Amino acid sequence: MVKIRTAKSKGSSHEYDCQESLQPSYQDIYRTSERGFQMQYDLRSDIHKSVFECKRLAGISWNQAVAYYKKLESVAPDNYLCFLLFRSNRQPCLVMTREGNSLVVKPFNDYFGLEFKKHNSTRQWN
Repeated sequence: MVKIRTAKSKGSSHEYDCQESLQPSYQDIYRTSERGFQMQYDLRSDIHKSVFECKRLAGISWNQAVAYYKKLESVAPDNYLCFLLFRSNRQPCLVMTREGNSLVVKPFNDYFGLEFKKHNSTRQWN
């Protein structure tokens, strides 16, 4: 049986990849869905006061990215940094964040100084 990957499973996989990649610098990072929260963002670090929205799409326009980022800012806790981590098919992960009054986009590796990794599968093969 061939299982077709849905957009939801790709997005969930991307959340795990982002969490795994950020773990060395954000030791307390967690997926909000695993804690039963409906926070409208995917990852959170309370020590570093940061929230992350993770998007994996076939393609993403500048206007879409800005809209996702502005929504994240509107739902983030006060005084938390916001990061949009997005990736298009066969492209590296990019980070959108605010520096001063400007939105900037940088490759994940350049912004965080960390390698973007795929998470280890939790599936048990018999």
